[in-house]
Amino acid sequence: MTNFEINGKEYELKLTFPSIKYLNGLYNGGSYELLGKVMMGDLETFIKIVYAGLLHTCENFKLKDVENVVSELIEQGKLSQNTITKILNEVVVDHPFYKDTVDKLLQDNKQAKEAMEQILK
Repeated sequence: MTNFEINGKEYELKLTFPSIKYLNGLYNGGSYELLGKVMMGDLETFIKIVYAGLLHTCENFKLKDVENVVSELIEQGKLSQNTITKILNEVVVDHPFYKDTVDKLLQDNKQAKEAMEQILK
């Protein structure tokens, strides 16, 4: 379970059908492009995934709210590239909806799989 603090309260980042639908519609390449950006630890994608992971709370957070919190955390040195990559993998790559696809993509590319394992240590 991955949590994120916003407005002084901690929430679980949880992907539900509406959040997966939102994420898959972000990029022209759909879920495959999304997964590529997730595995690279893309900052813009991180912000959108945190936003999507908060949709289930019904707190009506705005994407800009999440971006502001992420910006503050980076400025304070509390959020690193490594942490972003780990959170993205916990929330998206390990989610049952995406896991089989990621496993199949990495199955044929041993170097990519080894690189991901190194990063996530």
